[in-house]
Amino acid sequence: MLNYLLSVTPVGIVEYMLASWLGMMPITLALVYVGTTLKDLSDVTHGWSEISTTRWVLIISGFAMSILLIICVTRVAKSALDKALAENGEADLGAPQLPVAASPSDLHQPLVIRIDTSNEDHEK
Repeated sequence: MLNYLLSVTPVGIVEYMLASWLGMMPITLALVYVGTTLKDLSDVTHGWSEISTTRWVLIISGFAMSILLIICVTRVAKSALDKALAENGEADLGAPQLPVAASPSDLHQPLVIRIDTSNEDHEK
C-alpha cells in the first residue's frame, strides 16, 4: 500500500531510489557487520566445522532478541497509533469509509483524496 501511495507522488525515480538506498544502507551494513562478527567469533573460539555450544547459544539468543524486538516495536507502534487517533478524535473505527478520488489530470500534482460522507445508507 505504501509503495502504491508513494508512486502517485511527484518524487522522481532517481530521488526515490537514492533516498531508499541511503535510508536502508546504514542498518543493513550494521546488521551484516554484527552478524559476521558474531559468526567469526564463534568460528575462532570453536572451530570452523563443528556446531558448538557457543554457536547454539548465539543462534538461540539472536532468535530470542528478534522476538523481543518485534514485540517491543509492535507495542511502540500500537501506542503511537492510539495516541495519534486520540489526538485527532478519530478513535471511532466502527464504520470505515472508502476514499473517493477524482481522476487525476496531472500526475505531477499530489493526490488528494476526498471522503464522501453524504451517502449514509451504504450499509443497506
